[in-house]
Amino acid sequence: HYTPNAGLPMLREAISKYGLPEPNQYAPNEIMVTIGAMNALSLLMLILLEPGDHVMIQDPQWLNYAAQIEYCGGVAVKLPTNPEDGFALKAQTIRDHYVPGKTKILLINSPNNPTGVVLNGESIARVKAAVLGKPIFVICDNVYQGLSAEKCPDLSVDPELKEQLFLCQSFSKPYAMTGWRIGYLVGPAD
Repeated sequence: HYTPNAGLPMLREAISKYGLPEPNQYAPNEIMVTIGAMNALSLLMLILLEPGDHVMIQDPQWLNYAAQIEYCGGVAVKLPTNPEDGFALKAQTIRDHYVPGKTKILLINSPNNPTGVVLNGESIARVKAAVLGKPIFVICDNVYQGLSAEKCPDLSVDPELKEQLFLCQSFSKPYAMTGWRIGYLVGPAD
């Protein structure tokens, strides 16, 4: 038999209980099991983007982000960071690159690939201030959080952003299950 499109209910329930950062604010019906985190990102881009919509991404960034955005009809807008300030993502940079009516998504990756930088609490607060209340979705690609020795500050647990935020996660990195190709997408049920 076919499995449900959103994934087995038992797995979605387990992800809701054990696979989300605390404080968990998501129910099983707000979780979709995917073919790895890249599939979760692809689905989001295909659903959310209209041709020409802008997606802001940290730069340097994992090269697949820009290719995936462009494949889905969007425009990758690179937010420059630099080593002198620890590759911090600045709120002013977000504001400078935000184009009303064009910018649809801000994609955050922390810990970041390839820099390894973890956005600290101050950076997270600045990012939140730059997007809160704007008609922009925030996607948190958190696949590397399980590899950090320290707890990573996480935008995806902020209840004020819940309606505009999506979380992409994978079993590949934190559980060394790369061959299984299991990931999940978390966000508003609708």
